[in-house]
Amino acid sequence: MASNVTNKTDPRSLNSRVFIGNLNTLVVKKSDVEAIFSKYGKIVGCSVHKGFAFVQFVTERNARAAV
Repeated sequence: MASNVTNKTDPRSLNSRVFIGNLNTLVVKKSDVEAIFSKYGKIVGCSVHKGFAFVQFVTERNARAAV
């Protein structure tokens, strides 16, 4: 399971982060987001908020594959 910790200031970290918008968080949980996006690469962080989520991958390449 991925942690919620991501580096908000490191440009490499920003390039390997994916934003998921228009997310029904009443139905979709963090574990669902991780399960869906883990097929694109190793996830090092995932945070789910009301209506949106962020997934942090190890590499920019993984993040690009996910979008």
